[in-house]
Amino acid sequence: MAYNRGMNRSPAVNWTRPLKRGLARRLRAIKPFDPYHSPLCTCRPKLTLNVYTGCGMECFYCYTSTYAWGRWGRDSDRWGPRKDVLAGVEHDLALLESAGPPLGSDCLSRSLPVVVSLSSDPYPETPRVSERSLQLTRQCLKLLADAGKTVLLQTKSDLLVRDLDVLSPDRSLIGMTITTADDALAARMEPYAPPPGRRIAALAEAARRGFPTVCRLDPLVPGVNDDPDSLRRLVAMLRDAGVRHVISSTFKKRWDSAQRFAAAFPEAAEATAASFEPQQIHGYNYLNEHIRRAMLERLRDVAHDYGLAFTCCREGFPELNDTNCDGQRNKS
Repeated sequence: MAYNRGMNRSPAVNWTRPLKRGLARRLRAIKPFDPYHSPLCTCRPKLTLNVYTGCGMECFYCYTSTYAWGRWGRDSDRWGPRKDVLAGVEHDLALLESAGPPLGSDCLSRSLPVVVSLSSDPYPETPRVSERSLQLTRQCLKLLADAGKTVLLQTKSDLLVRDLDVLSPDRSLIGMTITTADDALAARMEPYAPPPGRRIAALAEAARRGFPTVCRLDPLVPGVNDDPDSLRRLVAMLRDAGVRHVISSTFKKRWDSAQRFAAAFPEAAEATAASFEPQQIHGYNYLNEHIRRAMLERLRDVAHDYGLAFTCCREGFPELNDTNCDGQRNKS
């Protein structure tokens, strides 16, 4: 397969920090992606909607738990549905449709896709917070679809299949995070997420219905889920399920995720302690550059062996990307 490298180097709009801040002030529920304007981000411009404020899957590597304090954990009572989220989405869609600059032609805000969601899973399932019962994500997806928005749906839940009927395959991208095909290992990494087989089956069903699908195979954690043979088996399963794009990144430690890593995988945490940079990069302790590059290059080679495109996320290696880093379709 021939890949067109460098396709995401020129953003379609002038996605500046002041513009993002201006959008954020006027929007209630839908927000600009990457408000801090990270120099490591290679995503095309987009908006984001978090229907819920936290998550109960208890993935040890969670990157949001530090700045969303108390909003992590199955039994925490400090997270749940966003307040007035449906009214907020309705307000924002009307504003995006009607507003002029800086919400209109200056940033092409009408055409920006909306990712659901990034700092919380859109399908929580706990005794206290259940999307299966509340159906808030479903209602938000319907509002977005009815407004003609392109939706990037990102989750770890196979419940997404329930909502495919309100989405258009031509204006949607289905993304699933899967870190391993091993049920026992997944249960240690992501205790309350659906097992990998159910997630792969959900991707296969979405692909069968004509939706483009991608897999976020991240994070890669040294000594935990980076075994080359295991990755090859997983990528083969993804290819057979109709996935055509793998997105990956490496585990980046913060103080709380480092503690959870040590508790869940003490031997791996001890063995790899010296592999992380002592100084933080944009708030995280990254793996040493040569280590994470080698891990990502190995996965890229496996993806290419199976005919899948590969990109990496916030690693500082844009040259490894085959296409737009988050799976968005290219636009002229």
